[in-house]
Amino acid sequence: MRQKFDEFSFQTTKIAKKMHLFLSRSLADLQVTPEQWTILNIIHQKAPISQRELAELSEKDTPTVNRIIDVLQRKNLVIRETDAVDRRKTLLSLSDKGSELTRILQETVEEACKNMFAGFSEQDLQTFATLLNQIENNIE
Repeated sequence: MRQKFDEFSFQTTKIAKKMHLFLSRSLADLQVTPEQWTILNIIHQKAPISQRELAELSEKDTPTVNRIIDVLQRKNLVIRETDAVDRRKTLLSLSDKGSELTRILQETVEEACKNMFAGFSEQDLQTFATLLNQIENNIE
C-alpha cells in the first residue's frame, strides 16, 4: 500500500507543478505571476484589507506578501493607505489600473481553468474538490 501512497504523492506534486506552469504561461502576456494574481484577486474581493489579513487568506508568510505588494505597488496596481482608525495598520486596495487588470486576469484565469479541466463533468469537479478538501483536512 505504501507504494501506492508514494505514487499518489509524486503524481499530485507533479500535476500541481504542471498546473502552476500552465497558469504562469497563461498569465505571462499580462506580466503577472500566479502569486501576484492570488494577491490581486484577494484584494479585489476584500479591499480594503490589511497585509496581515492578506497573508492569512493567501496562506503565505508576511515577508512574501510584502515583497509581492511592493512589486504590485511599483506597477501601480495596488494602493497602500494608513487605516484611519488604527494608524499602525496599512490597508490595501486596487488602483483603477489594478481593478482593470484584475478583471482581465479573472477572464484569463477562467479560460485557463476551462482548458485545464476540459472533459470533466460538474460532478467530476465536485468529487475532485471534495477529495482535495478531505486530504487537506487530514494533514492540517
